Amino acid sequence: MVMLLNLNACLSNSSCAAASAASTVSNDTGGGPPTTNHRPNIWENPTVTGLNRLHPHSRNVRAMSIAYEKRLQVKARDGEAENNEVSINSNPCICLDSSSLEQTTFVTSSKGWQFRLFPTPNCIPLNYILPCTNLTDEELNMCEQFIRVPSNWTLTPSHKYKPTTTSTEEYNCCCNMHDPPRYTNVQMPFHTLYPHVPKDDNPTGLYRLDFTLSDGREVWLGNSNSKRRVILHLGGVESCHFIYLNGNFVGMSKDSKLSSEYDITSMIHCSNDSDDNTRTCTTTNENTLVIIATKWSDASFLEQQDHWRGMGGIHRSIFVYSTLEEAFVEDIFCKANLLQAVSGAATDDDCDGGEDFPSRWKGRIDVQARIGRGWNERVEGRNIYYNEEIPYTVSKQYQDFDDVVVEYKMLFQLYDPDNSPVFDEALDVTATKDNPLMKDVHRRFNLLSFSADVPGNVQAWCDESPTLYRLEATLVQQQRENNTASKDAVVVDTFECKIGFRSIEIRDRQLLINGQPILIKGVNRHDHSPTGGKAVTLDEIRQDLMLMKEYNFNAIRTAHYPNDPYLYDLADELGLYVVDEANIECHGHYDFICREHSFTAAMLDRVQRMVIRDQNHPSIIGWSLGNEAGFAFNHTMLYGWIKGYDNSRFVQYEGAHRPEWGQDPHNYERKDAGMGTDVVCPMYPTIDEITEWADEIAPRINETRPFIMCEYAHAMGNSSGSLADYWKVIKEKEGLQGGFIWDWIDQGLLEVDADGKSYFAYGGDYGETPNDANFNINGMISPDRKPHPAMIEFKKIAQPVDFSFKLHADRNEFTIRVTNQRYLSSLDDLQWKWTLKMDGFDLEEGTCSFPKLMKPKTEEDAIVSTLKDAFDRHSLDTVIQLGTAEVHLDIAVFCVGGATRQGRIKSVSELQDYPEVASEQFALCTRSTGIAVHSLPETFHQRPGKQKLSEEDSKFTLSSNCCRATLYEGSTSFEYALDSKTVVFGIRPNLFRAPTDNDAVKQNGDQFNDPSKPLGNWLRLGLDCVCLDEVVTSGSLSSSSITSNATIYGQPGNQSYPGIALAEKLLSSVGEEELNRKVHLGSYKQTIKIDDKGIMYVEVLFDLNESLTDLPRVGIELAVPSELKEMMFFADGPGENYSDRSYSSHAGVYEDSISDSSTYVVPQEQSNRMNMRWLVLAEPNGRGKLQVPKFSEDIKSTFRGAVSDRQGAMIASTSDEMPQFTVSRHTDVSLFSARHVKELKDDQDRIFIRIDAAQRGLGSGSCGPQTLEQYKVNGGKYSLSFCIKPFGYYS
Repeated sequence: MVMLLNLNACLSNSSCAAASAASTVSNDTGGGPPTTNHRPNIWENPTVTGLNRLHPHSRNVRAMSIAYEKRLQVKARDGEAENNEVSINSNPCICLDSSSLEQTTFVTSSKGWQFRLFPTPNCIPLNYILPCTNLTDEELNMCEQFIRVPSNWTLTPSHKYKPTTTSTEEYNCCCNMHDPPRYTNVQMPFHTLYPHVPKDDNPTGLYRLDFTLSDGREVWLGNSNSKRRVILHLGGVESCHFIYLNGNFVGMSKDSKLSSEYDITSMIHCSNDSDDNTRTCTTTNENTLVIIATKWSDASFLEQQDHWRGMGGIHRSIFVYSTLEEAFVEDIFCKANLLQAVSGAATDDDCDGGEDFPSRWKGRIDVQARIGRGWNERVEGRNIYYNEEIPYTVSKQYQDFDDVVVEYKMLFQLYDPDNSPVFDEALDVTATKDNPLMKDVHRRFNLLSFSADVPGNVQAWCDESPTLYRLEATLVQQQRENNTASKDAVVVDTFECKIGFRSIEIRDRQLLINGQPILIKGVNRHDHSPTGGKAVTLDEIRQDLMLMKEYNFNAIRTAHYPNDPYLYDLADELGLYVVDEANIECHGHYDFICREHSFTAAMLDRVQRMVIRDQNHPSIIGWSLGNEAGFAFNHTMLYGWIKGYDNSRFVQYEGAHRPEWGQDPHNYERKDAGMGTDVVCPMYPTIDEITEWADEIAPRINETRPFIMCEYAHAMGNSSGSLADYWKVIKEKEGLQGGFIWDWIDQGLLEVDADGKSYFAYGGDYGETPNDANFNINGMISPDRKPHPAMIEFKKIAQPVDFSFKLHADRNEFTIRVTNQRYLSSLDDLQWKWTLKMDGFDLEEGTCSFPKLMKPKTEEDAIVSTLKDAFDRHSLDTVIQLGTAEVHLDIAVFCVGGATRQGRIKSVSELQDYPEVASEQFALCTRSTGIAVHSLPETFHQRPGKQKLSEEDSKFTLSSNCCRATLYEGSTSFEYALDSKTVVFGIRPNLFRAPTDNDAVKQNGDQFNDPSKPLGNWLRLGLDCVCLDEVVTSGSLSSSSITSNATIYGQPGNQSYPGIALAEKLLSSVGEEELNRKVHLGSYKQTIKIDDKGIMYVEVLFDLNESLTDLPRVGIELAVPSELKEMMFFADGPGENYSDRSYSSHAGVYEDSISDSSTYVVPQEQSNRMNMRWLVLAEPNGRGKLQVPKFSEDIKSTFRGAVSDRQGAMIASTSDEMPQFTVSRHTDVSLFSARHVKELKDDQDRIFIRIDAAQRGLGSGSCGPQTLEQYKVNGGKYSLSFCIKPFGYYS
């Protein structure tokens, strides 16, 4: 018989181990003890949010651990000698993460963390929580798979892969359980109604660590004169966890994303508890820590976010630390207030000159502090206090001494950014009469409250200049006799936190930071690691925030839960505004839980703990009540608590502007919305909607709150269309202040298939049902943190400086005007580089500085003498006047820190080492007519030859010298060859594109008939398989041309897409008659000719039915040999761009590789470039990559050198309208057929070139507005004209 652990016994006062002794079963694979007295399971009882959990606080435990480890290292190196590097805070604190256990000698563990997964919380054998000394001969059957802490057990190979048979051997794990990652959006991963979770399928992980603290008892537990308490800190466990130490129940908690702490003083064993100091499990020196985590609990209904669900386990760090028991710094809340700027002239000494800028600020700190005491510390005293000051005193008896009175008090010092003390003496709330800076002082035993004016001026904190101060609170102990201090004060605890002086106001439809209206250039961020799931490393967090700053983001919404404290530390340091969001989302129960009394306490618990934990971070400018959880009295309660506790920040909640019931469109006139949100923060409004709010709704209802979108521009796959259109309106309209893009990172999990191919997995890839496929692949960066092309678009939109260019009438003079788009800072830390381009090639470059101390939101003319000299040197005024070349001026701005303020302008080569923060391009001269092909860069020399046209066996052949074009009657497809070398394989009309996720999520079968998703209609029209019929071909020797006229038909159902849910559902839903028909689409005319130099010209005319709407593209596809794998082009670039995502693209000549993979996790349309002038594809020559030549007076000659000794072809536009182009190793059909990159198979013989007269924009319709009308492609007339010019095949 196996004795089982009864977790529900935790609700009683008796030991869980003892209480579970009566519960026995014959095996440990299921069932378990029933609940008693009809009590709900503790993991299914939302009224129980925690047991024995300590009060929340804002102490930085990770910093304590780092400081303690540093102290021990110094001690080991220098002995007991004092070292000034060591913090005065000597509280021991160690990390129990796997990586720390492997590296440190301050705690030892012979086995590290061990793990076992059980099917339910009710089937855990009791002996799994017992210490080594209490175990019988029965050995623990721990998982053979090594597991690390932090991590998610669902990502261990033995649990995430479903076996192909029912054989337990195939699990290769003692747990014999398949518990994979599960991704769902709105739907729950199971079908049990709240608050209950699956009874027989609730995987429960048991973590066990046997460890020994290397430092002795006195370090951790103190002595008889000075007892200490020991605290266990868990950073985050999903979703409900129970803790046991040495067989004793410690506590339990819910909320996967917040830390929880427990007093383990009475249970911990230290290294000198026993005479035998050997660290083996036969002594009491070793500790057995057991943490049990259920996958599902009632908390799961509050954690219905759109991400991987039920990842399971300990996903954030674990610490153990110790403080004095009778008194310690429990918590400090410091509001660093930025007061009105000091009037009067500034001096060079403190702010670099200027009368009004930069501002000089005064500061004030408002401090609330708590002195804590251990739960077992009983203090005698009266319980009636009126308006009187009460010191914190303790009467205690020291060994061999009579009772003495000990007083504890706190001293406060503020340190400036240079780490110099701000106050002449530390602030002492017991001596306020001697300190005129202090006011509103209140001392009520363990509670302290006061305000203090900061002497002199303070530096403000904001995203542009994140200046931090350090507040240090010191708790000192002093013995008193006859109300007089008898001994010197002894420091017993310190509390440190970084603060920043800043002000937050909302008025007149504006969010003001430090008195200035700002724009929120934000992004929503989920915790995600491609290898760790929800266990995100500190390096990954830093990488995220560094990328955000690099790409000009200035704000984060912690969607949809509090993040690791390290993120807020970094946001403070780097300068990022944060909206901190509570771990509350009830999407699948939208109207329910917000009205459930049983969940009221749980919702409040989550908000309170978040606010208190994160209260001192200057980066946090607002609190969020959660996401998509309805709006009712539970929310107004949360709003009221926050505003009562912290009125220095705003509160936001999107649901306050939904209808009273349901998630229908936003109601911006809802009367009670102000009881839940201080800002109007909708998700996914259209551009028309935000314009209407600014122009009509807000003025009509006298709205005073700003409009900040909590989610917009859904970045799923190749997306983020119309970002520039959004921001044009945002920057123009009063009250619109930006928003947070959804979202930051694709939540793909790195996997490797049997063939060794890596790919990123998403919903359904682990066999889990239900799932929402790839709807969580919706980030601005890939899972491995590579920026998607949309990042460049946003960077340009959000850049801190703009330029305008005016060319005067004589074309020899011009003005460049600079606009400082910052809100609070000058441009003194920036420097810019100019580059003149002719026909796309760099001609000359130089550097310039910005006007000194340029005020925010102002304009000034730049001094550009070096640029004017270059203008004259190249006679660009004549070039522009005659229009003999395209001329562009490129500007790039770099952040160089304080270098320009010291008077030194950096050189062009030096600037390359600094981050680029802004860019601009001005077209000084563009050709008004089509490009003359012979004015293109020369690629080869050839004597003119005679053109010939022949017709034989229904085959037309056009030739000139060695060049030959062949076309068969009844077809429009041709081959273009030089002797026996084929340069172009065929040409065909192309009306289809590999659908983006905005066109429709191809793995969502229900979208096949969604009228807002065009893909279903494209497949019904057969655009993925168009054919030409009724082809009539004729040749003309006089014009050396072949002309074909044809009718275009679509052939629905002619292509099959196994595994693509949308296509399969569409094909199964339509009748056979519809599948076997041809759909008339329009007419097609194609003319090809060859000139006397062998250059082939192609003209294509489409006349598509006017009834056709919202098409993917209109263009052609041709193929070239796969050897031509190096690419150079003159078009908009350098990265991909589309009609509604081209704001950041600059015209120029660029080189690029032809990828054999996909930019996106799910293969789809990619790599388009607008406004193609010409495209070169070349074979490698073995002497280096094809590179764009720079800075030559004879650009054409320089280009010839770049392609010399190479074979290839140039395709050049010959029409007034420049086409778009894409080069790929895959057809659109093969991209559409693939669910993952690993499924893409290269065409071994060909590279495909798609040239379009028009292509549909991107939009963000996967969750939000579809492509705007001006970027859609409809029926009508379209034309393409281009030439193909080979080179290098002969001389």
